[in-house]
Amino acid sequence: MAAVFLAALLSCMAAAWFGETASMQERVELEFRATFILFINYLLYGTLFGQTLDFGLLKVYESLQGLLLINPPLNYSPIYYTVRYLVMILEPVYVTAVIATGIYLLFVSGSPSGRTRAKSLLPRLVLSMVAVTLSLNILQIIFSFSYEVSKSIIVNSGVNTAEIFTQTLDDLVRFFTSSTLATFDGGYLFIMLILLLVGGMFTVMTLRYVILLFFTLAFPLGIFLYTFSISRGVGRVILEQTILWTLIQIVVTIIIVIVNIGVDMFGIAGDLRTLMGITAFIAVIISPIVLISMVKRFLP
Repeated sequence: MAAVFLAALLSCMAAAWFGETASMQERVELEFRATFILFINYLLYGTLFGQTLDFGLLKVYESLQGLLLINPPLNYSPIYYTVRYLVMILEPVYVTAVIATGIYLLFVSGSPSGRTRAKSLLPRLVLSMVAVTLSLNILQIIFSFSYEVSKSIIVNSGVNTAEIFTQTLDDLVRFFTSSTLATFDGGYLFIMLILLLVGGMFTVMTLRYVILLFFTLAFPLGIFLYTFSISRGVGRVILEQTILWTLIQIVVTIIIVIVNIGVDMFGIAGDLRTLMGITAFIAVIISPIVLISMVKRFLP
């Protein structure tokens, strides 16, 4: 009986010890999860315990409209003088080409086909030279058209461009919080989705600006190369890409406005609204790829 009693007592003590250890581990894990949730909320919103402490990642949506409407500033001195310097280099080349073509037509008795090509090249050279000289003005017209159309769409629609994105991210953060309290695996899934959507969208906007800046600087060279048959393919690419990367601004604006209007018009709420927001994120991210892939060789 003493042995049985001792064995039962030891079993109870062991069970209590293991139970207390498991409870302590659970408490530590819950505290760690809560700390992780607080850290993510601070990273995304810049708040901790309801107090704003710093700049949060999602606060960049306060300037989303400005990011949508931004184009390379042509009056910014590094851009302006780079384009002007390229124009100054190309102008003597044009003058030399025009003089050489005129000498060929006046003094060289070439073949009829050669003289025909020279005659057709001469007016192209003159027009191209004028276009290169006015390249900054042409770029300003393209940028102004895209800017004004995008701004008009936003103003006339009356929507808050950031609303669908902030609401979607708020829902995803809520899903992340509840999932993290249940299991880390679910929390990791939602936080990765949040970071991919936010990072992907602003990467696209930044990439558009950088690529457009590159083609802006190369625009006069594109006009020059487009003039000659041997280099027309390269010139066409530069000119078309300049136009397309500018017009992506309008495409992204239309996507954002349509999604916001659709959500408000049909009263979409809950998980379906979150799904629409995720769709809007993805549409913005892939829109440059779709546009560049579908629209090709539209210049003669």
